[in-house]
Amino acid sequence: MAFDPANHYVVIGKGVDAVVDTSDMSGTAAVTLNVDGRQIANPSFASTQHGLVIEGTVEVVPDSHSIDIHLTIPEVNQSEDLVTFTGFAALTTALTSIGGPGLVSRALHLYEIRPVAGTASRVAS
Repeated sequence: MAFDPANHYVVIGKGVDAVVDTSDMSGTAAVTLNVDGRQIANPSFASTQHGLVIEGTVEVVPDSHSIDIHLTIPEVNQSEDLVTFTGFAALTTALTSIGGPGLVSRALHLYEIRPVAGTASRVAS
């Protein structure tokens, strides 16, 4: 028996929440992503060999830093109406200087891994 793939994912965890519809009426993915209460504008979506990957820019402060998110969740086949899963969000802080990277006195990149969990389902579109 073959299982149908999920097309609706709800993700929550440690300041990260997202809703991912892998195929909306136009045939493209629809994604909403929030990090620490900030809505991420135009997050990207890709189905990869590592799972579903959602990326976006959280914050940019000129001459200081930028923060990007890389959210990874598994693709799910529907063995029941609602399937639970876990994933992770990697936040990367890139330290910057208007004078170039040589003026940053420490590591140029900082990483934070946040666990997420969610539910996957199949909805009619």
